[in-house]
Amino acid sequence: MAKDDGVEFVSIESGLTNRVSNRLGLLHSRTRRFLRILVLILISWVPLVILTAISGHLMGRTLKIPLLHDPEANSRFLIALPLLEFAEVFLVMSLGVQVRQLFSSGIVRQQQARVEGLLDSIQKWHRWPISELVILIIAIGTSVLLRLVIFNAGGPTWERQAGVVTPAGWWHMLVSLPLLYFFLLRAVWLFVLWTTFLLRVSLLDLQLTASHPDHSGGLGFLGWGLASFIPTILAFSTVVAGGFAYEIYHRGETLDSLKYHVIVYVVLVTIFMHLPVVWFAGPLSRCRFRGLLDFSNLVLRHDRSFDDKWIQPQSKNQEKLLGSMDTLSLAGIADGYEHIQQMRFIPWDSKAVMTIAIAAAIPMLPLVGTEIPFRDIIFKLCEFLV
Repeated sequence: MAKDDGVEFVSIESGLTNRVSNRLGLLHSRTRRFLRILVLILISWVPLVILTAISGHLMGRTLKIPLLHDPEANSRFLIALPLLEFAEVFLVMSLGVQVRQLFSSGIVRQQQARVEGLLDSIQKWHRWPISELVILIIAIGTSVLLRLVIFNAGGPTWERQAGVVTPAGWWHMLVSLPLLYFFLLRAVWLFVLWTTFLLRVSLLDLQLTASHPDHSGGLGFLGWGLASFIPTILAFSTVVAGGFAYEIYHRGETLDSLKYHVIVYVVLVTIFMHLPVVWFAGPLSRCRFRGLLDFSNLVLRHDRSFDDKWIQPQSKNQEKLLGSMDTLSLAGIADGYEHIQQMRFIPWDSKAVMTIAIAAAIPMLPLVGTEIPFRDIIFKLCEFLV
């Protein structure tokens, strides 16, 4: 890697599916990206509409759950799947920016060759076709297990009639769901690669600065950089929210009975997303300890000099204290010591934490409409505005 500004975490063109999309011309431009999203919908959702329409399961009242009344299936393939496609582009770009910041900040200045070696190994894992093949096998296996073994009971639905899987059900189980799970698992795989990379970086001799105003030794950008996972979180939360909506509409659950599930989910997502930066707790705690010791000695020498010049009775400078720059120096060095005392043990950012929690919760908001009509919600909001 010749230049820091050319460093990437992984390439958007790496991976078997991305290489195939690149050859088909569905990767680079924004228009072609939207075309790729359209192709995903045509593969995952449109065949379900056609097959259920032919069999009379699209909107039929004789069924317990026709396709268009299934919030789980529709939200997955019309919202979550396109979000995952968009999220990958956004995430790869953001992770590349953070890697370049590691180099340009000088934090890994003395370990640059080793970090470049780490990036090479991560990129090889990401490019390895076997990894996506394993993800695909897991996706298909998970779909078959869930639809044939775990969720094979219940009344007549667009997926199953009298215990027999419908043509739409087979397409859903063997094509649509595996496609969704493949994108979900690939997003998890990218998160694992990022977590692994930061873990190995945290074991290096990093050039951290205890007095850095980000209170993270200069690693604060990794904390707010976690916000780059927000589109991915939105996609995962859409899948979960669709499942909750299914439970409410078709299995008699209420929002009140599921509220703790929602709260626990949002909290766990917020905690889990900070796993990549937890590894820096050790380096940051050591940096804070050394910084407190070194800065304490500096403050002691500075304050002794100030005391000798201005405080001691024999000082001849007391009448010149007003307007002296020495008082500003005293305040400045105290601020520096305060920065070190406020150092965090992991590089987290309060705004990023809030944004992640909100992203996890936003897809759950339509569930409120199951308890309170949306018209009443809108009227109440208008009242507040007036």
